[in-house]
Amino acid sequence: MTSRERMLYNIAGKQADHIPCSFMLFFNLYEQCGNDTEYVERSVDMGLDACSHVGYLQHSLHPEATYSEWVEQDNSHTYFCRKIDTPKGPLTARVRQWKEWPREGTFPLMDDWLVPRAEEVLVKPEKDLEKLPYLFGDFTNESIAELKGTAKEARRVAEKHDLLLTGGWKGTISPGKHSDMGVMGCDAMAWLSGYEEIVVLSVLNPEIIKEYAEIIHQWNLKQIQMYLEVAEPDLVIRRGWYETIEFWTPEAYRTIIAPTIKREADLVHQAGKKYGYIITSAFLPLLDDILGAGVDVIIGLDPGQGKGTEITAVKKKTRAAGRCIWGGVSGALTVELGSEAETRKSVKAAIDSLGGGGGFILSPVDNVREDTDNAWKNTYAFIDEWKKRR
Repeated sequence: MTSRERMLYNIAGKQADHIPCSFMLFFNLYEQCGNDTEYVERSVDMGLDACSHVGYLQHSLHPEATYSEWVEQDNSHTYFCRKIDTPKGPLTARVRQWKEWPREGTFPLMDDWLVPRAEEVLVKPEKDLEKLPYLFGDFTNESIAELKGTAKEARRVAEKHDLLLTGGWKGTISPGKHSDMGVMGCDAMAWLSGYEEIVVLSVLNPEIIKEYAEIIHQWNLKQIQMYLEVAEPDLVIRRGWYETIEFWTPEAYRTIIAPTIKREADLVHQAGKKYGYIITSAFLPLLDDILGAGVDVIIGLDPGQGKGTEITAVKKKTRAAGRCIWGGVSGALTVELGSEAETRKSVKAAIDSLGGGGGFILSPVDNVREDTDNAWKNTYAFIDEWKKRR
């Protein structure tokens, strides 16, 4: 079997010639590379079932929105401020610099690092939702042309090595430049509004959050349609790291989040492609809803840091549904901080618990990023042990 065939077999819940190993994120290697092509080539050289990603669909504001940002100093602190004027009124934000972030040239609209630093969030859900759509403009001819170019190169590399072609969420624009946008769910609410108020409103006034989720979802549908038309990936990925019961009640997930996933998965399936969902922790009480929404592969089962993952129960449900689990070993606790013996033991345990009957792709979850001798030693031990047992 080719690597692409092997990955698609497992994503379909079937058993291939052997268990594939594809790192869902591998910043250690990525940051050593000059571009995505080099990253894929080096991953293949390591023996991995690498994925070739079609590239990043550049975001732009609605043409009727105008953007400004500036820096203020107050009591020895630095604040990065932004204002987005829309026909429905302004959106304003104020972010306190901490540990030299944000900094000039690095003040993204959406990023995890905004959340603990925000003195004023950009979107106040109870009064700003009519302004929110102006953050999500149509794609420019330039952004579409750029996607066509990167997708063409990604397909060339994928065809050269018979690899899976992926699109949707990417997480990085290019080595050294990170972005948490792309096909996203309610994670965006954390970046734009902080999460405390979102969590409270999802229980006390869920209609507001349902409207919020729907606006993001409509943006997702536009992105997905563009990826399908321009790049034709085998697998479209949505990120949902914060769509867990650590933030959402099962009822809120079922009524607010799951319907958006289902409509996105339906769109992808209509094009004959597969739909992947990144969720790494505390999802077992949501698993029936996730599978019922049509998710083909759950990306990110972490038995170390992940809460409520319970490997045996997850495998039983996904296997019965003919779906796939992608993960199985903690990247941070095992590969980065553990010993070689612990890494090999964890790979064996993941294969023993999750590999039977197909529907499993091995990966550290969710990343290997610590550039240390120990992390690299364990990375090679991880790959070697997989090759012995796959």
